[in-house]
Amino acid sequence: METLITKETLKSKLNAGVEPAIELLYTNYSAMLYGYILQFVPEQKEAEKVLVLVFGTLATRLHDAFNSPLSIYMWMQVEARKLILEYKKQRSNIVAQQNSGYNKNAYYLTLLRDASSEQRMVFSEIFLHGRSKDELAVQLQTNVHDISRLLNESLLIIRKNLQ
Repeated sequence: METLITKETLKSKLNAGVEPAIELLYTNYSAMLYGYILQFVPEQKEAEKVLVLVFGTLATRLHDAFNSPLSIYMWMQVEARKLILEYKKQRSNIVAQQNSGYNKNAYYLTLLRDASSEQRMVFSEIFLHGRSKDELAVQLQTNVHDISRLLNESLLIIRKNLQ
């Protein structure tokens, strides 16, 4: 059973070294994160590769988790989403520009070409910029339920376009 890891707990583990911190995250969140990844990458072996990528990249990004307004697990989901999208992009052989002006966010938003401007904005703010649903609801003067609905609709569109 997974237990909630606070930023303070993670900081104390990180003081002992990167490996103990990653081990703590893996022990507590790998099963949930794997289930989450399977929603986007339904092939089990491919989802396992993405899970390994997520934990492989966390070592260099752990300090970012402390500055995020999100919980540790939600921050990990944001990191996983970025890797899922990048992994899917590579797998579908989409040719990307190789110059320094390439904007990954633009690619992600192309997956939402069939979405409304509200759906694209909610996806962008939550998934790409790490904003919380509550924060976005206040900014847009709406309720969290509407934000969740728009987010779920955008995720369905992305899943359809990734297949």
